[in-house]
Amino acid sequence: MGVLKAYRFRIYPDAEQKQFFIQTFGCVRFTYNHLLMHRKQNSESKLTPALLKKDYPFLKDTDSLALSNAQRNLEKAFRRYYSGQSGFPNLKNKSNMWQSYTTNNQKHTIYFEDDKLKLPKLKSLVDVNLHRKIKGEIKSATISARNTEEFYVSILCIEEVEKLEKTHRKIEISYCPKHLVHFSEEICPIHFNQEKLLGQINHAKRKLRLRAKIAKKRKVLLANAKNYQKQKEKMNRLLVRRKYKKEDFINQLSYFLVENFDYIFVQENNSEDKYLKQEFTSNDWQQFLSKLRYKSEWYGKQVIIS
Repeated sequence: MGVLKAYRFRIYPDAEQKQFFIQTFGCVRFTYNHLLMHRKQNSESKLTPALLKKDYPFLKDTDSLALSNAQRNLEKAFRRYYSGQSGFPNLKNKSNMWQSYTTNNQKHTIYFEDDKLKLPKLKSLVDVNLHRKIKGEIKSATISARNTEEFYVSILCIEEVEKLEKTHRKIEISYCPKHLVHFSEEICPIHFNQEKLLGQINHAKRKLRLRAKIAKKRKVLLANAKNYQKQKEKMNRLLVRRKYKKEDFINQLSYFLVENFDYIFVQENNSEDKYLKQEFTSNDWQQFLSKLRYKSEWYGKQVIIS
C-alpha cells in the first residue's frame, strides 16, 4: 500500500546556504502577501507568481516551485475559508518565529548524498542529521527555520507500507489528562516523564520574570534588555524541547497500540478534571487520535470511536 509519509530532520546550512533560505522565505512571503492583497482588491482578475516576476525581477533568483506552492497555499486557505473551516487568510509576517517554504522533487532535484541534502536552486549540499533512513520516493521538501537560527527539513515521500501481523487482540482506551491515554487493561506501553524538563521550564520562567523586573527598574525596554532577551531565548528552547518530546511520545504510543491490537475502541470523553494534574490537553488527545486513525489504516487495523 502506497502512503504519504513525512520525515523531519535538523539541517546545518553554512552562511551562504542560510542566506539563500532566508532570501527564499522572504520571496515566498512577498508572493503570498501580494497575491492575497490583489485578490482582496481585484476579485475578478488573477495574479500569478509568473506575472509578479515581471514587476519584481528579484523573484527570478529564487526557487519558482516555492513561489508556486505559496500560490497553492493561498488557494487552499481560501477554500478553507469558504467552507467555514477557518477565518479569512491573513498576511504573512516577517516577525513570526517560524518561517518556511516548500519545493517539489522534479526529475531528481531533491535527493540525499550520504548525510547531505540536495535542494532545487541550491548548488551546494546541505549537512543533515539523517537519523532515520528514507525508504520511499521523495515528493517534496519543506525548509523551516526558528528565528532564522535553527533550520529543519520535512521530507514528504510516497512509501510502500506492509500490513502488520494480526494479533487477535482488542483494547479500550479513553482520554487521560495526566497520562494522555487510559487503558482498559494493564499493559506496559511507552512511558512519558517530563518532570525534569518542567522543572527547568518553571525555573526559566521565574528567572525571566526577575529579568523583566530588573529591566523595568532600570527603565529599559524589554526589547533592548539583553539579559531578558537571552533568558527568553533559553525558555523558548525549553518549550520547543517539550513540544518535540510530547510529539515523539504520541508517535511511539500510537504505533505501539496499532502494532499490538487489531481492534482499538475509543471512548470519546474529553472532559477535563480540573483537580487532576494535567500534562496533556484535549488538543494533544485529538492529535493522538489523528495519528491512530491513519496508522491503523496503513497497517490493516481498526479504530472504533464511540
